[in-house]
Amino acid sequence: MQRRTLTVNADDLGLSPSVNTAIFDVFRAGNLSSATLMVNMPGTADAVLRAKDHPGLGIGLHFCLTEGRALTGPSALTGPDGTFLDRPTLVKRAFQGRVSAAAVRRELEAQLDRMAGLGLRPTHVDSHQHVHMVPRLFQAMLPVLREAGLPVRMVDPPGSAVRLALGRPRKALKQWVNQRFAAIDRARFSGRTNDVLVSIHDLDEAGPYDAATYAGLLAGTRADQRVEVMVHPYILGDDVLALYADQLDRKRPFLQRCQAEHAALSQGPVFGEARLVDFTAP
Repeated sequence: MQRRTLTVNADDLGLSPSVNTAIFDVFRAGNLSSATLMVNMPGTADAVLRAKDHPGLGIGLHFCLTEGRALTGPSALTGPDGTFLDRPTLVKRAFQGRVSAAAVRRELEAQLDRMAGLGLRPTHVDSHQHVHMVPRLFQAMLPVLREAGLPVRMVDPPGSAVRLALGRPRKALKQWVNQRFAAIDRARFSGRTNDVLVSIHDLDEAGPYDAATYAGLLAGTRADQRVEVMVHPYILGDDVLALYADQLDRKRPFLQRCQAEHAALSQGPVFGEARLVDFTAP
């Protein structure tokens, strides 16, 4: 039987030092091949410094348009002080045609330049809270992505993930929208992508998770597909709690899942004989 190949990517590298610690824990445990870096957050410098001690971890850009401050200053993407809008506001503005494509391109170029200045060549691009999948935003990013020749994550759930969500109407709608956006964006982009994406955030259960959890997620995918397993291992240090002090009640379910994911992935290999690769692998 052919050995399974997976890309296991940790989002939010650079968010804070405690999140960085969680991600590097998972890499050392053998359950990570890739991570995506936020270049505008308090833990960015710490992540870059520590990445030098973890060779073999592919690092892409986690394009931020909904957290922290813009590198390009105030624009239609931000408030007056240059702080990014929240996701619902940004998406609403994008659908209303109130987000300048030029502003999106400038910010993407600035974040890629920041990454290069930190001595890192990105393996691929994804985005915080998946905003790059919004077709108007993806269209704005395309010239930069093509020029840089970078692979891109497609948030494209397998049919099994959609079926799992049928008992949760809001989640089912979200998964349907993800599939529709992916179809639109794939038609515009000819570069390398994953075929499907799975995550514990597709599940009803908020933990605990184990090897069987991830095997269940992968059971709905085919061995010939390029599968990305998106993970968010967090340690809930004081730095994370301070970042979200004014929104802890809203963020708590997400943070609890991330904490449970760190516990599941930091104790030893959970992906069996699968070969873990980053987005640059053929």
